[in-house]
Amino acid sequence: MMSDLFISELTAFGRRVNKRSDRLINGFLLIYFVVGLVLAPLYNTWLIALGCGGLSLLAYFSIKWLLPESDLYQYVLSLVMGIFMAQFIFQMHGLFEMHFFAFIGSALLITYQKWKLQLPLAIFVVIHHSAFSLMQNAGIKGVYFTQLDYFELQTFFIHITLAVTIFFISGLWSYQFEKLNRLQIKHSLHAADSRKEGELLTERQKLTDISWMQSHLVRGPLSRILGLIPLLKEAEPDEVREIIDYIEVSSVELDTVIRTIVDHSKTECDAENMIADEPVAPIEEL
Repeated sequence: MMSDLFISELTAFGRRVNKRSDRLINGFLLIYFVVGLVLAPLYNTWLIALGCGGLSLLAYFSIKWLLPESDLYQYVLSLVMGIFMAQFIFQMHGLFEMHFFAFIGSALLITYQKWKLQLPLAIFVVIHHSAFSLMQNAGIKGVYFTQLDYFELQTFFIHITLAVTIFFISGLWSYQFEKLNRLQIKHSLHAADSRKEGELLTERQKLTDISWMQSHLVRGPLSRILGLIPLLKEAEPDEVREIIDYIEVSSVELDTVIRTIVDHSKTECDAENMIADEPVAPIEEL
């Protein structure tokens, strides 16, 4: 089961991919429209260039504007790529090289990293090729699919098989890119969790060290001082100085332990916000 954090990261990454791909596609769609205008004078196909090309752009940008949170515009884009291919084939009266625009569109769709986007384009190409090859073979005027006199069935199947194979490969690439990015996001989140776990263990060890110093190192000199104070009250004058020396030694030791504990307590996160500990004055200054 995917965690909420993983879903959030995956969604954010998908948005970045879509934004980058949209910029690329917007440029290519405008180039496609211009190509149609460039081809129009050759066979006087201005109506097709403006009508078909304009309606294709209108359909794509309208869906994208009306449904900004949906990926429906990407599937419309897949169909638009097929429509532009059909438009160029017609404008060039069946020039074989115009068929390659379908493969250019298929390659562009890989950038979205969604294998399903290849399906509308593949279905359109199969339907278009089937219908227009039959109509041209039937001798219907004004239909342009190929410059051959007759498009044989064997040639048709080879053509469709190769086209579908390319669409399949493009879909496979899209799937592999998506899978790889999902794995990278998982590994990044796992690495972040491991770092946090390591930091927690470090802090826990620091707390353990501080607890041990408080319960062992502090107790020793403090117990000696507490034991010497009653002796000081009952000591003879010639014994007072010796007891004070012992108290001084224990006080210095206690001061060292306290400084060590303070140093262990500081972390990089709050070091700037902590007030520096004021040094304890030596016995001679008291």
